[in-house]
Amino acid sequence: MRFDKRKNKGWIVFFVVLGVVALSNQKLAMTDPENTYPKRIKRAVRLFFNPPENELDRHLIGKDIECRTPHRLYGQVAGATVVVKTDHSVGAGVFIGPRLIATARHVVDGKSIEVVLPEVPGDDLARPGRTIEVDSVHRVRNLDLAFIQTRGSYPSYLDLKMNPDGEDDLMIVGHPNRKYYSLQKARIKKKDVLEESEFILFKDNEVFFGNSGGAIVACDGGLMGVVSMMNNYQNSAFKQGIGINTRTILDHARKLNLI
Repeated sequence: MRFDKRKNKGWIVFFVVLGVVALSNQKLAMTDPENTYPKRIKRAVRLFFNPPENELDRHLIGKDIECRTPHRLYGQVAGATVVVKTDHSVGAGVFIGPRLIATARHVVDGKSIEVVLPEVPGDDLARPGRTIEVDSVHRVRNLDLAFIQTRGSYPSYLDLKMNPDGEDDLMIVGHPNRKYYSLQKARIKKKDVLEESEFILFKDNEVFFGNSGGAIVACDGGLMGVVSMMNNYQNSAFKQGIGINTRTILDHARKLNLI
């Protein structure tokens, strides 16, 4: 009987601990999806078999970025990505021309807008650098898209890519949870709707709410869109990202005589 009681008590403790871990992981899935326990374990395994040489390696290997030249790709995209600060919020934007930034409209909802340029060290994640003066802001009506024109020119910007050319893999650079210049893995969903819709849909367990205005890029560095929002982010099975695709960005930039 004593043995049975001890055994039952052990099972009770086991299930209580398991429940606490599950609840904690569920909370992380909503607040910090990048660091849920399964993802931490997967990253640890990848890094064990492929030891990183520097901090940037740790992110690229740990997050399993599958593009052929991930270091070059990250440097190219991060070099064109800005921090957008408005009142009490932080978002991202991406240069698509020497003086033109594309972003999500809700990122520039505040009265005061500050744009911060990147510093890209090469062996680490990029970080915020100096500010650049804003000349004007153009918000697209009935669409989560906006453009920022700067006073001065900036040499690093991304080319717009209209067609994924059979590629599924994407990388997203943004500022989720104020983690400046974080990189995330993604995959295109429903590529056939790109020509008919204003949006690009993407999915992967590493992508989550908070990358607003960040660049969605193909492995060749072409810009496929900017992040608008996530939906169903509480359910990993149905979670997907929604971005404004580059065809729509180009159309509205032309209508506003910005390009």
